[in-house]
Amino acid sequence: MTSKTPITVKPPTTHEEQVNILKSRGLIIGDAEEAAKVLEFTNYYRLRGYYIHLLKDNSDDFKEGVTFEQILALHDFDNSLRILLLRLLLDIEIVARTRIAYSIAHTWGPLGYRDEANYHGVSPDLFTVLMSRIDDDLNKSHERFIKTYNQKYAGQFPIWVAVEVMSFGDLSKLYHLLPGPLKKKISSAYDGLDETLLTNWIQCCAVLRNLCAHNSRIFSRNIPIPIKIESATQTKISVDTKGKFKAKPQTLFSYLLAIQRISNAKVWNSFLDDFDLLLQKYSDVVEPIRLGMPYQWRRYLSKKSTVQ
Repeated sequence: MTSKTPITVKPPTTHEEQVNILKSRGLIIGDAEEAAKVLEFTNYYRLRGYYIHLLKDNSDDFKEGVTFEQILALHDFDNSLRILLLRLLLDIEIVARTRIAYSIAHTWGPLGYRDEANYHGVSPDLFTVLMSRIDDDLNKSHERFIKTYNQKYAGQFPIWVAVEVMSFGDLSKLYHLLPGPLKKKISSAYDGLDETLLTNWIQCCAVLRNLCAHNSRIFSRNIPIPIKIESATQTKISVDTKGKFKAKPQTLFSYLLAIQRISNAKVWNSFLDDFDLLLQKYSDVVEPIRLGMPYQWRRYLSKKSTVQ
């Protein structure tokens, strides 16, 4: 049996050394001292995600003319984008909590979500794991209303209480395990949206929200969970672009196509205005395709009517 030779991990480098490495690879840095100060607050390795597409093919060297300021602008753009997305996703999360809790309560009663018999055909293991996760969320919570329910109702938490402290990820798992008719009842509140789509979309929104909340890069990346795109939307894009563009399910553009459908109109319209301004502000460095978007993206991400 042959033993593997251990791979030597690179030693740490100082901020000044990091600047020199970037310069040696062809990055234009006007003020090396200022660049070193920036790297005191922004991890050298973090910036790599913002310049991979600016490297020569199969090389660590930069393409001609790439500047340190250009990379910082992409990083700043991404910071602002995450803030816009979080505001949008938090509203979606609140609405989802409300609609799921309301429908479960009026179908199964306040504690029916804890009755395994209601989850027809669901693996007992999946049910047990979900209840355990919800209990963990409840036990970790420091909300005053949790303390009140512990004291007054011996730790029995109705769905409208439990839903307020469970994570967005656990909320998406709860919806996923609900029987078809109940899922359909909830999805119908989203302009008659198909429950299969809503199951996927809530999960994807939870993933994107977590990426934003943990300061993960959104620019020029594949989001881990593929989002389902409505066939009518995909067909429209294909016809409009004569088959030259297809929305890819792990891009921000595809996520926004779905988010647009389940967002509150006023919140979505406000996001869209800010998103458009942000893209205009950074138009010198941000190409729409890096977010998975066609250049005519405004045809597909548009204002929603606020008339009830």
